[in-house]
Amino acid sequence: MKKKDKPLISIVVPVYNTGLFLQKCIESLINQSYENIEIILVNDGSTDNSKQICDDYKEKDSRIKVIHKKNEGVSRARNTGIHHSTGEYLCFVDGDDFVMQDYVEYLYELIGDESEISLTTDMFGNFSKNQVVEEVKEFWTPEKAVESILCYRVPIGCYCKMFKREFLLKNNLLFSSDIFIGEGFNFNVDCFQRANSIVRGNRKVYYYRRDNELSATTKFSEEKWVNGIYALDYMSERFIINSERVRKAWEYAKWRTYSDAYDAMILAGNIDYKSELYRKCNKNIRLGFRKSLKVPVSLQDKIRAFILMVCPRMIPVVMRIRKLIYIKR
Repeated sequence: MKKKDKPLISIVVPVYNTGLFLQKCIESLINQSYENIEIILVNDGSTDNSKQICDDYKEKDSRIKVIHKKNEGVSRARNTGIHHSTGEYLCFVDGDDFVMQDYVEYLYELIGDESEISLTTDMFGNFSKNQVVEEVKEFWTPEKAVESILCYRVPIGCYCKMFKREFLLKNNLLFSSDIFIGEGFNFNVDCFQRANSIVRGNRKVYYYRRDNELSATTKFSEEKWVNGIYALDYMSERFIINSERVRKAWEYAKWRTYSDAYDAMILAGNIDYKSELYRKCNKNIRLGFRKSLKVPVSLQDKIRAFILMVCPRMIPVVMRIRKLIYIKR
């Protein structure tokens, strides 16, 4: 099939002060094996050199669109990209990450004609350098997909996924501007519940960067983690699939958010033991193991929940040691 016979696929990239990593991100997109793409760079009021990098690449590749806007957060940046997209399919990449050459092609081949969403459950990262040994492909029901992402068997961000654009527009599926931690998590759950079919693969085609100190998930902020916990409550209020499987998975995800906030707090130091966030995390941290036994989480996550039950501070210590080893290497 020639390039002009293949459907146009839109790639939305929110950009905010990612100048150190943005060039590698854009290069990985313009070198995709699937060529009929439009790359929508949404500069969300960056104060570094990101704006110039976006404009420079626009001059180099006619497939690149650049939108400059005032800073309003990643949710509105992605929504802006959706509204400006013209492709039949749509996927997302964060400006500080990068993708493999077959990122678009792989997700497109997965989605086929029967599904509204395709996804891959594995990705490269600082501590995950090897490709999967055996590839899988399977179709999921909406309930199965929602349960899986709530159990962290699917990356909770909107990356590693492809959506039919008409499906998003028909169901008015956008990112909530009230959420700035867990916005992708909510978006995915909203989409999964409304799809007829989701197809899952596992090939690693996305590199999720964990060494960007400016990232919302790297740098600790109590306000952001409070918002992240609110995001789980907001998600629960919007369930249209409210089965026992989904409810138990959501209870695990809520605990997992508390545990991630606890780990981030300990790693940051200077803990405010009187803060409401710390008190809630401290109250919930030991409750996860029992919740993990009721849902299909991985063995690794069950072990993590057990350790947090018996010795909560051990996990942040291990995370700190692992990070130091990575930096040294």
